[in-house]
Amino acid sequence: MKDKVYWSGVEYTYEYGSPDYGRLKGGFVYIFARAFDVREALDKILTDLKNHDIAPVEIEFISPYDKEMEWEEESQKKRYMELYNTALKSEQVIFDDFYAYEKEE
Repeated sequence: MKDKVYWSGVEYTYEYGSPDYGRLKGGFVYIFARAFDVREALDKILTDLKNHDIAPVEIEFISPYDKEMEWEEESQKKRYMELYNTALKSEQVIFDDFYAYEKEE
């Protein structure tokens, strides 16, 4: 069986131990991971989040990345193809930029 690159959109909070714990509420990030199936991809993603003291609030989706996906801007397509290609060559979980939410006072 050939492995694929899966991607996921994850809403998260920071756990105690994270440098951002107590400073930021949480955020959203796209994550790419090479795996044989969705279960392996999810396991890799959850393990890596835990290792970074980040707790998922919601896994919005997880699916094989569609290289033909339409994006509003060419820069988005280029960015996500770069992340896809990096994940394809790596055993590591690859994170896009973290979009953090400010903590409400």
